[in-house]
This record gives sequence, C-alpha cells and structure tokens, in this order.
Amino acid sequence: MKKAMIGTVAIGAVIVALGWGAAGVSAQDNEAIVKDRQATMKAQGAALDGIKKYLGGEADQAAGTKSADNLVKLAQSLPGKFTKGTSTTDFPGKSGAKPIIWADWDKFLAAQKNLVAQAEKLDAAVKSGDKKAAAEQYVATGKEGCGGCHTTFREKLS
Repeated sequence: MKKAMIGTVAIGAVIVALGWGAAGVSAQDNEAIVKDRQATMKAQGAALDGIKKYLGGEADQAAGTKSADNLVKLAQSLPGKFTKGTSTTDFPGKSGAKPIIWADWDKFLAAQKNLVAQAEKLDAAVKSGDKKAAAEQYVATGKEGCGGCHTTFREKLS
C-alpha cells in the first residue's frame, strides 16, 4: 500500500511539473505561431508575385499555375495560424493580428473562406491560359480576398 501511495504521489508530481512546463512554453509557442503566420503571409505574397510574373510574361504558365496552386493551399491553412494569445495585444510590434479576430471568429472565418474562393478562381483562370481573365481575377483576389481580411483584421506593423 505504501508503494501505491508513493507511486500516486510521484505521478501527481509529474503531472504538476508538466503543467508548469506547459505554461512556460506557451508564450514561446505563441511567438513561434506568430513567426510561422508571418512566414505564411510572405509565402502568399511570393505566390502572388509568381502569378504576376506569369501575367507580365516573365514566367510561363506552368510557373504561374504552381504559384496559384500554392496560393490556394496557403489560404486554406490560415485558420490554424491564428491561435488565441497571438494578437497585437499579446505581441505588440511583432504581431499584426487584431484582437477582433477572436472576438468575431465567424466573420474572420468567412473572410478567410472568401480568400480561398478568390484564390481558387485565380487558380482556375491561370490554368485556363486566359491572361485577361487571370489578370482580372488577380485584382479581385487582392482586393476582395487579401483586402477582405487585412482591412478589418490586420494592424500594419511599422
């Protein structure tokens, strides 16, 4: 019985220690999430730049399609990149994510879904080879897709 009690106390101590460790790691994890989110946004910018190069004749359709496919995948990944505790309030000067994201999560998700829809239309237009349609959708994706989030949910970092 004494061994069982010692084992129970030891297990309890491990659980408490893990809890304290998790609390200490949380801020580091959130900082890593902010950095990952920023890298994802830069990757979206690079994908848009790749599409722009295709539209301007500096890249072929295959390269434009690869960029458009990548943009869709990146846009789809965004909800998982916005964890609570990673806003401008939590990381002033480092995070551009306004707290309204979590206060109005459904509106944020609707804006993200619109971005995905716009990116999918752009992807289809690039794949069609119709540069005029792709150029028009490129503008719409920037304005309605990217702008749909950035206008409401993003604070510009200096």
